[in-house]
Amino acid sequence: MTTKKRLGATNDRLLRPASSSPPAPADSSGGAAVRSTLKTVGLLAGTALYLTVFFVSQPVRGQSLLLVLLPDQVVSSWVGGDWNHFQVSDRWPILVVAGLILTLAYLGGRLTMAAVGGDRGLSGLEVFVFSTAVGLAEWSLLTLAVGLAAGLRGPWLHLAAVGVIAGWAIWWWQCGRGLRKETNREKPCSARDSGSEADRPQDDKLRPWLDRHGLWLGLPFLLLILLGATLPPWDFDVREYHLQVPKEWFQAGRIAFLPHNVYGNMPLGAELHALLAMVFMPGERAWWWGALAGKVVIACFAPLTALGLLAAGRRFATPLAGVVAALVYISIPWVVHVSQAGLIEGAVACYLLLAVYAIAIWAGEHGGGGKGHLVLAGFLAGAAAACKYPPLLFVVAPLTLVAMFAHGRCRWQPAAMFLAAALCGCGLWYAKNWVQAGNPVYPLVLGGVSRTPERIAQWNRAHRVPPDERGRRYSVAQAAVAAADLGWRNLWQSPLLLPLAAAALLAARRRQLVLWLAAYVGFYLAVWWLATHRVDRFWVPLLPVVALLAGMGAVALTSEAWRRGVFLLLGIGLAANLLFLLSAGVYDQRYLVSLERLRRDHPAERGGLSRVHPAQRYLNMHAAAGERVLFVGEAQPFDLELPVLYSTCFDECLFERWMKDRTADQRRAALLRQGIGYVLVNWSEIDRYRSPGNYGFSDYVTRRLVREELVREQHVLRPVPLDIDPEAAELFQVELSPPRVPQP
Repeated sequence: MTTKKRLGATNDRLLRPASSSPPAPADSSGGAAVRSTLKTVGLLAGTALYLTVFFVSQPVRGQSLLLVLLPDQVVSSWVGGDWNHFQVSDRWPILVVAGLILTLAYLGGRLTMAAVGGDRGLSGLEVFVFSTAVGLAEWSLLTLAVGLAAGLRGPWLHLAAVGVIAGWAIWWWQCGRGLRKETNREKPCSARDSGSEADRPQDDKLRPWLDRHGLWLGLPFLLLILLGATLPPWDFDVREYHLQVPKEWFQAGRIAFLPHNVYGNMPLGAELHALLAMVFMPGERAWWWGALAGKVVIACFAPLTALGLLAAGRRFATPLAGVVAALVYISIPWVVHVSQAGLIEGAVACYLLLAVYAIAIWAGEHGGGGKGHLVLAGFLAGAAAACKYPPLLFVVAPLTLVAMFAHGRCRWQPAAMFLAAALCGCGLWYAKNWVQAGNPVYPLVLGGVSRTPERIAQWNRAHRVPPDERGRRYSVAQAAVAAADLGWRNLWQSPLLLPLAAAALLAARRRQLVLWLAAYVGFYLAVWWLATHRVDRFWVPLLPVVALLAGMGAVALTSEAWRRGVFLLLGIGLAANLLFLLSAGVYDQRYLVSLERLRRDHPAERGGLSRVHPAQRYLNMHAAAGERVLFVGEAQPFDLELPVLYSTCFDECLFERWMKDRTADQRRAALLRQGIGYVLVNWSEIDRYRSPGNYGFSDYVTRRLVREELVREQHVLRPVPLDIDPEAAELFQVELSPPRVPQP
């Protein structure tokens, strides 16, 4: 069977209608037309109602539309209100190192794709997307292996880069130009090959334009993602562990267990791109510049996912479906937000989509052929589970069942092959925790080292299904609230997803793939609501699958009214999303400010915007070399350039360990023995942790203990005068010796 015939069979299986009933007789065409008209009218009316609810539910969305009247304020916010701060040329080291990592990822992934046969029958775009994703996962695993071997300060990762480039050059030379051209000439059979091109009205001028040029509409969102990704981190989680943990590992020269940061012991596959960038980054403060380069790499998962949706739409529907799916995804405020912030949901989303994509190709092949695609799907599912624990349940488990039952009967061999490939993608992370923590899924299921029963109970309380005011965890009211949040009320949701995805489900010609994707969406959301603590960011990785449904929904109906409605909806949705993302005050938007200024980030006026805590800024400027700082309550030490001792609220409080039940001399000696010169107590964070429904914090740390006992009575600490509210935070210097008592 030729490649083209095999791919044609693939699409015939995946794209055929769900119902196998015979075609309707000719005299029923009038009834079909009426039904089609009713569906079109119903979808358009429902879309209009949905848009009304969407914008009314969050007034800030309507307010952001007024930005078209204030373009000068928008541009001014990009330079922090002062054009003297304008500087963009300092981004080039970040972009060069990030580009190097992405290039190495593609080269390494391309070699792997060729080795396992995962590139067979794929278009050039599909090969690029899958190769880059595979390569990113491989480089993450390689960095983990080198780090576990304490080789981060050695030449091993640099030698690996040279080896990958040399290996790809040899492979490229052996393939030969003619063979590559012959392979790339055979494109996957798309809806254009199967006759849907004939259904396209020749007088519709917008649709061909969108086919060819529509992706340019996503350029503003891509620029926002890249500009935001080059900014120093401002999100709490990113400064606490997404970039802080790679910083600690880089400074230590090895990857080790972190008893003071429980989050640092989870799978951190996406974060290791920052660690790799730190290794590649030359010069002073390599950890800081490398962190920004790694942040850019993490952000690039979003455009990579959009390209994957473009390719998927072409394969499973029409070119326009791919364009719409890509535009819908790249413009979702959630996607732009997490990509700019350095959060890793975009990486999980990319691996999730491509795992589903690869197994859909494999499942559509007669007899389960193309085992390379199954291996590809398994490895990418494992790559998702290498980023965080939930993909074990959200991705690996359901796709294993698909591999087992895809071809009409239970077959263990494909499922075993899928799981073996998934283990290759994430197994090293779970082996690491098994050895270092005595628990392969630490801290998902707590146990092993550094966990007392009290700490385990605290963790479980924070990560259980949240109860309502009546103490119920599962109720119709809670489900309705979650549905509203998912559908329209969440501030970072897009108005394009739900109407277009609904059209895919309600179209006259339902495809098996559409129903399969819809079932997967339902499974994911059910598990998210039933078994997690319902953090809204946890359903962000599902968004590319919904975007693919939206792309299919855009071409599901052929009536002119629906086509024009889709174009109008796209215009409204893209404009609304862009204006919302440009709204001042949503997050740090100083895209064009000097990075050196942002590193120190001294506000122009009291109370002005600053991402660096004033106490940390003071310490970076005035603390002596070699002095260490102890954080109490504060768990965002990324910006601190001094050695720091800290702990999250779920870990043992170091301050309590060294102060409790000790004399003044013992307390002072304990601090000096650790080399601690300063103690920063963040009262606002401690109060937040202790607030009802929050995570909790040690009861030992009180204002009276610090101010009365340690400062005034025992003279262990001395306040450092800072221009900050003492009820929010206080900085203290450790007294080197007790004060002399005057002789009588």
